[in-house]
Amino acid sequence: MVKSIQSLQRGLHVLDLIKSRSAVTLTDLHHDSGLSKATLLRILQTLQESGWVTRDPKGFGYSIASTRKLGHQTSTLEDDVISPVMASLHKALSWPSDIAVRDGLSMKIIESTRSSAPFVLNRDAVGYRPAFLYSAVGRTYLAFCSESERDDIVNGLKNKGGKEGRLVSDKQWFNKTMRDTVTNGYGQREPGYWGVASTEGRKIEAIAVPVIQKGKVIACLSAAWPENSVSLDEIRNSIVPNLMDAARSLSEKLKSPI
Repeated sequence: MVKSIQSLQRGLHVLDLIKSRSAVTLTDLHHDSGLSKATLLRILQTLQESGWVTRDPKGFGYSIASTRKLGHQTSTLEDDVISPVMASLHKALSWPSDIAVRDGLSMKIIESTRSSAPFVLNRDAVGYRPAFLYSAVGRTYLAFCSESERDDIVNGLKNKGGKEGRLVSDKQWFNKTMRDTVTNGYGQREPGYWGVASTEGRKIEAIAVPVIQKGKVIACLSAAWPENSVSLDEIRNSIVPNLMDAARSLSEKLKSPI
């Protein structure tokens, strides 16, 4: 009987874990695979040298190399789809926007128009990992993803502990936040989250809407502005409709193979 190659099995398992997300960190892989970090580093080095995996230059995580996606119908957001949609959104809204995807137990910003923001805002945002329970994109993702995925994230946050682990255990708060987000059609950032100040010294407010493809949330699209500079009417009548139009445009463009 021919014996299987265990090292190859481990490598393929790691490759599958990386494929399942937009990007994954060494810590995520260690948690999900049960392999030691030393073993994972050897596997990742081999996958990088073979051209299967790339590492974010800022060290935010590993992802499948674009040349290895083999023409699958994409469930990720590619630059040639994002850029024109974000440009159109920026023309419609003067406020900066981010696109974020799930990355393990947090979200990850993969594109932003913050460089054109009319106020000071962390402009080096691409690669940043907003928290699920405090950010607009995180709350939106949780509210609109499947129940099984939501349970997976909630259990992961509980096991992780810390502030989010304690907050997610507050069922009354969590359930109300999810209901409000679904009812409104958008998620709202926790006041004071990040503590980022604008040029006027005000903190930042943000909302986000889901990007849904074939019934599944694949990303969230947000807009941000200095607190108290936007009325509720403007949010409902201008910002939300423009974000939703952009989200639909992304979903439609992603239906075709890239």
